[in-house]
Amino acid sequence: MAEIIPFRGILYNVSRVSVGDVLAPPYDVITPEYREELYRKSPYNIVRVDFGKEFPEDNEAENKYTRARRYLKKWVDEGILVRSERPMFYAYEMAFSIGREQRKLIGFLGLVKLEELGKGRIHPHECTHSKPKQDRLNLLRACEANTSPIFALYKSLDKKISDLLS
Repeated sequence: MAEIIPFRGILYNVSRVSVGDVLAPPYDVITPEYREELYRKSPYNIVRVDFGKEFPEDNEAENKYTRARRYLKKWVDEGILVRSERPMFYAYEMAFSIGREQRKLIGFLGLVKLEELGKGRIHPHECTHSKPKQDRLNLLRACEANTSPIFALYKSLDKKISDLLS
């Protein structure tokens, strides 16, 4: 059985920011034009950390990863982001549409113990690419935080978690 545990997350301080101005979809669905729009929405939009801009003058000491680390640290120092006092799971809901049909996805965030490939109950994504994996690893190392949670599906015949989240 997979080991899933709560953690102390870092969340936006809703008394300091409007949630609608600081959230962004997953980095891999953001177009360059939409990234610009998210940058304009708020100086605290997570896109600055999770999918920052690259510049021609970037180098090893100054680049999208070092800027992401600085943004994250500054926002915590300024109280824009706050760490939970105790470990917990974080419920979320995403609304989206497919054509004219409205859908919603309900889930939760938690820590999952990594297992050796092919062992245990967690199976890898069927198609991953080296460049995005390296990008996410670079961001994780720079920020010492996971700003791009991995979506996973699970099967539950008794639907206890689904009922609890609903």
